[in-house]
Amino acid sequence: MFECPICGELLETLTNLHCMTQHQTTRRECIEQYGAPKYMTPTMSREVQSWIRNSQVITRMDFEMAQAAVRNQYRRRQV
Repeated sequence: MFECPICGELLETLTNLHCMTQHQTTRRECIEQYGAPKYMTPTMSREVQSWIRNSQVITRMDFEMAQAAVRNQYRRRQV
């Protein structure tokens, strides 16, 4: 994602269409006056990553117990 140097909008790429419709200038003029668009990478803070890891609704044990119960029911039907 690139950030427009004028308005800060995140875009796949800074296009002439965006510059003309939003700022009434060409892409080249925009870059000459305000500088090249900044490349932005989506990131998550460590706090958010830690929170996601720690707050999983279904734990591994829950999943394994459900799988075991299904296997047990499946075996009973086969007999």
